[in-house]
Amino acid sequence: MTNLINLKSIEKILGSGLGADIQFILLLSLFAIFLFLLLWFVVSIFYFQKVENILHKKLKHGEYQDVINIALEFMNKKKRRKKQETEMVLYYLALAYENTKSFTNAVKFYEEVFKLHHKKDKFYRNILINMAKVYEKLGKTKDAMANYMMVLETDEYNIEALYGIGVLHYRNGNVKRSLDYFEKLLLKKPAILDARKFYAKALYDTGFYQPALNQFEFLARYYHDDFEIFYFKAKTEENLKRYMEAIKSYKTIIKREFNEEKCLERVSEVKLFDVREDAKVNIVRLFMKLKKYDEGINAITEYLSLPGKDETKLDLLYLYGNILWNKGEEFQALKNYERIYIMKPDFKDVRLFYERYKKILPHSYLSNYFTSVEEGEKNFESLCKKILGKQHFNLVYKCVDYYIYSKGPFAVIFYRHIEPIPFSKLTDMEIIINGLSIPVTNIEIYSISGVREDAYTHFLLKKSHLIEGNEFIKTIRNLF
Repeated sequence: MTNLINLKSIEKILGSGLGADIQFILLLSLFAIFLFLLLWFVVSIFYFQKVENILHKKLKHGEYQDVINIALEFMNKKKRRKKQETEMVLYYLALAYENTKSFTNAVKFYEEVFKLHHKKDKFYRNILINMAKVYEKLGKTKDAMANYMMVLETDEYNIEALYGIGVLHYRNGNVKRSLDYFEKLLLKKPAILDARKFYAKALYDTGFYQPALNQFEFLARYYHDDFEIFYFKAKTEENLKRYMEAIKSYKTIIKREFNEEKCLERVSEVKLFDVREDAKVNIVRLFMKLKKYDEGINAITEYLSLPGKDETKLDLLYLYGNILWNKGEEFQALKNYERIYIMKPDFKDVRLFYERYKKILPHSYLSNYFTSVEEGEKNFESLCKKILGKQHFNLVYKCVDYYIYSKGPFAVIFYRHIEPIPFSKLTDMEIIINGLSIPVTNIEIYSISGVREDAYTHFLLKKSHLIEGNEFIKTIRNLF
C-alpha cells in the first residue's frame, strides 16, 4: 500500500502534530473504506450481470411476468444505478410488456431507454425498430414510419427497416412506393422470402404481371407451404391469359395440404378455405373461356361432391347452366336456373331468366328442340323434318343458330335459341334466302320468343309468318 498512500502527504493533511498511533488508526480507516468501495463496485457489477442474465433467460423462456416483476423490483430497490444498468433493465422491461401485448407500457419503456441511449449504434437501431413494431400494433403508422426512417438515417440498408417501411406503405395503399423499398432490400438480401412475397404481390397489384409471375414462380419452387403464393400465382397467370397454367395452379390449391402456420407473412386477409372455394369457381370459369365445356362439367361434378359453402355450390350450378346454354342445351339450362331460383331467388340474374321464360319450363318436350344433339333419332334436324311433314324440303343452310329449308318459292327457318331473334340474324337469313336459285316469296320462321323489339320493322318479316309463343309450343307438343 506504500505505492498507493504516501504517509508524508497524509501528515500534511492531518497535521504533523498527530501521534503515531492516531496516524496509524486513520490510515487503517482509509484503507478499510477503500476496500469497501472496491468490494461494492465488484459486487454491483456481478449483481447487475446476474440480474441481466436472469432477465435474458426468463425472457427467452417466455416468463414475461417474472421479467416485469424482477425489473421493476431492481428499479425500485437500487436507487443508485449506472446508465448502462438502467438502459438494459428498462429494455428488458419493454420487451416483456410487448410480449404480453401491453403495448402502451412497452412504448413507454422503449422511449425511456431511447432517451438514455444517445450513441447511434446497433442497440440504438434495435430500440427504434422495436418501437416501430409496437407503434404498428397500436395503429400509429406515422410514428412507426418515423422510427424506421431514423434507422435508415444511420444504416441505409437496414433489412428490418426497409422491410417494415415497405410493408407499411403496401398496407396503407401506397403500393408503388412500397416497391422501392422491397427492391432495395432484395438487392441486398435476395433470400428473404417474406419480402419477395410482398414484392410479388405489389407487382401484381400495380399491373406488372410478368415480373410478378417470375417472383411467384420462384417462391412456389422453393416454398410449398404458403397457399397465398399459389393463389396469387394463379391470378397472375389468369391476367396474362395463361388459362391452362392458371387452372393447374388453382387445382394445386384445392388438392395440396397446406400448413397455414408455416405461411410466410400474409399479404391479404383471405383464408385457405375461402381461397379453395374461389379456386373451384375460377377453374370452371376458365374452362368456359377456353370453350372446354365438357371439362368444365366434369369439374363441376367433382366440386359439388366436395364439402363447401352453399354460395359456392350455387355459383357452380349457375356456371353449369351457362355451359349448357353455350352448348345449345338451352332448355336444360333454364331448368337449371329454375333449380337455383327455388333455392335462392335473388342469386345473380336467375330471377330475370326465370320470370322471362317460366311459361316455357312446364313443357319438357321442348328440350328436344332446344338441343345441340346432332346424332340419333332425337336430334334437332329430325325434329325439323317432323314439323315439315311429308313434304320434301331441301336443307339449304345450317349453323348453330338456325336451319333453313326451301322448296321452290317457299322457305322455312328454324331458329335454335330461346331468346328472340336479333335484327342482325334476320339480315343474315335474308342474305341467304335472297341467294337461292329460286326466288322465295313465302317464309315461315319458327322462334319461340319471336324477334327483338328493334327487329319488328325488318324487311324479311314483311313476307314471313312468325310462329312464336303458344303456337310454337303447340306445334312441338303435337309431335310427341
